[in-house]
Amino acid sequence: MILLPVRKIHILCFLPALALFSCSIPDRPVSKEEALALAHRIERSVIQHDNSVLNRIFDEKAFAGRVAKAGGFFFKKELIQGVIEGLHKREFGKEILGALGDSGSYELIKQYEKDHKQHILFRLYSDGSVNYHDFELIKREDESVRAADLFVYLSGEDLSKTIADALQQVNTDISKEELEKLNTVNTIKSLVAEKDYEKAGQYYDQLPASIKKGKAFQIIHVTICANLGNEKYLQAINEYRSLYPHDPNMYLMMVDAYTLQQNYPMALESVNKLDSLIDKDPYQDYQRGLLYLLMKDTVRALGYFEQLHKNMPAFRQGTMLLNRLKKIRDDEGPQHRP
Repeated sequence: MILLPVRKIHILCFLPALALFSCSIPDRPVSKEEALALAHRIERSVIQHDNSVLNRIFDEKAFAGRVAKAGGFFFKKELIQGVIEGLHKREFGKEILGALGDSGSYELIKQYEKDHKQHILFRLYSDGSVNYHDFELIKREDESVRAADLFVYLSGEDLSKTIADALQQVNTDISKEELEKLNTVNTIKSLVAEKDYEKAGQYYDQLPASIKKGKAFQIIHVTICANLGNEKYLQAINEYRSLYPHDPNMYLMMVDAYTLQQNYPMALESVNKLDSLIDKDPYQDYQRGLLYLLMKDTVRALGYFEQLHKNMPAFRQGTMLLNRLKKIRDDEGPQHRP
């Protein structure tokens, strides 16, 4: 019998409580070679458990300017303080390494150019979780290459917009009592990092109802409920879906939702749409293989696991399933061979 790691736990990384300021910085061109050099430097640092490269990945002024532009309004003074400190304190690299645990990976999927901007796309994988980070790169005055923004596939939008929307919510006229409750967000994030999801959920429930409708807070909710059982996880996904029905990147979540509903053909369609959006990631053959196993089509599942092993030979989970399927096939005889 093969036990399938069906449900992925989507990880939300880097939801900082940033303040911002408006700043206009002229873009400087980044070459393909410079983009790849940065990408490989990130990969090496992660392998070496060194968070320093990712801790400094963002150009603080450019990112703050993106948040201000995404907000489209002037924030209250108390939200404008500490933009640089916010980036430093969040320690993006530390959060990534913490999310990876002992067996996760943070790997470059591709480098590409869009609208004359260089991008590097990474896959974050850990314990069955998957997310994608698409960095848009710029060059600083000192010739160093940094990220101006980050498109997070789980949220389906730039990180700058997610933060701007969250700040816009707390910038509205809410009561002092509700504002104080927002101070528990860092506590929630710490509890999630410590994998104390039950307690994190209790703190989340105390947040103001209006605040919990924001995308950033909804994703926190999904992250928590992913670890509180299938029923709560599906409820959280459906709540998110009801609030953001036209989100162009729901495919990542819907793979899980359809799988939990045992609607495997629709889960497979979500995998294919996600893969098309990314423009091909060999990891998605792992998802296809799992879904075909759930549909009891071992021949197709074996084909996808073989393809996965060809493209990702170091991916142990895929190799283990491939070897077990081959053994089952060989034990059952030639009539089960493709």
